Amino acid sequence: MIRSLLVRLTALLAVAAPAAAQGIASDPISRTFRWPDMMAGNDIKRACGPGAPERWRFVYNAIYSEQVRSYDIADGTVETRVFNRLGIGYMTTFSVAEFITGALSTAPISAEDLRRLTSVWEADLPRAVKPVGHLRADRFFWTTAGCRDGRFTFAAFNYPPDASTPFNFPLELARFDRSGRPGNPPRPMPDVGPLTGFIPSRHNRADDSTQFLLKVTENGLQFGY
Repeated sequence: MIRSLLVRLTALLAVAAPAAAQGIASDPISRTFRWPDMMAGNDIKRACGPGAPERWRFVYNAIYSEQVRSYDIADGTVETRVFNRLGIGYMTTFSVAEFITGALSTAPISAEDLRRLTSVWEADLPRAVKPVGHLRADRFFWTTAGCRDGRFTFAAFNYPPDASTPFNFPLELARFDRSGRPGNPPRPMPDVGPLTGFIPSRHNRADDSTQFLLKVTENGLQFGY
């Protein structure tokens, strides 16, 4: 019961304020306020322009209530954060610290390796979600945002219901994940029917998950249909 309330509160906080994202905030309240902007890469977009350094962000929604992984790439470094569901009955000092900041790790990435990663990502772009398509929080998807050569780019990728046809860029990105936290790989998911938008959010008591929709637009993401 307490866990369900926390999950729903976290989701509601995520759209409570339009604060500008500055990467991953170091505390859970600020982070959840900024989460939608962060997933859309709006902070990267605002800073992108002629002469701006190359920067990327990849976010894996492995069912919002189960696990989220983010990868920020800048200045030759990949910063990985992993946020797992926090079971109230299993709290430890270590798990609470990870809830606050995520399991944080960093790894170097060379210019050549970054070119390889973005090349693989570009090869996956034909399977990206088209504008007006949707991302479901209770499913598996990626959002990707980057600034390269002074131009901003955004793309999102849904895994199909049967979890087939995996994308290639996550495998390349995994080479730089030093978190030591196991991934939550895509798995076949049942069709639970359409959702009616984020407000009010819908809580699925069967699997204790929070459900909401993100719509892919020409400029990034927005909540609902």
